[in-house]
Amino acid sequence: MRLTEARKPREAVLALEMLAEGHTYNDVADATGLSFSALSGLRARHEVPLEVRRRQLATDGFEMAEGARFLVRKKMEMMADDDDQIKKANLKDLGIAAVMFQERALQALEGNKVIVEHRGNKPSLEDAMKAIEEARRIVNADMINVTEVKE
Repeated sequence: MRLTEARKPREAVLALEMLAEGHTYNDVADATGLSFSALSGLRARHEVPLEVRRRQLATDGFEMAEGARFLVRKKMEMMADDDDQIKKANLKDLGIAAVMFQERALQALEGNKVIVEHRGNKPSLEDAMKAIEEARRIVNADMINVTEVKE
């Protein structure tokens, strides 16, 4: 049995880098063409180097987030007394960049995470259950009782 590293070295390196960055197995499999079992084997055989790389990526991400935060702060100080600067500035872009850097750093540090988001404008499970009960009540109200007549 030849290992993935020997059979497909480029794909193995890309897979390891993507795993270290916190990508999902599906993303890595799509990008490399490697199977789930091949990815699992790679991850198991390279657990220590993956952890080292994750920490490096996390450190880089936190440094970039800190730099973006510093730039936002500096821009805010520059604009404090200059109304024209305030009008021209796009703080949203700098703020989004800072959050993205920090998120990537956390993703690299903590590994793959699933985020479940509940949006307020969508119905909840309770709303769905109430709607089903209401529909049943309406259907039952419109039904005609039929009794079976035996001859």
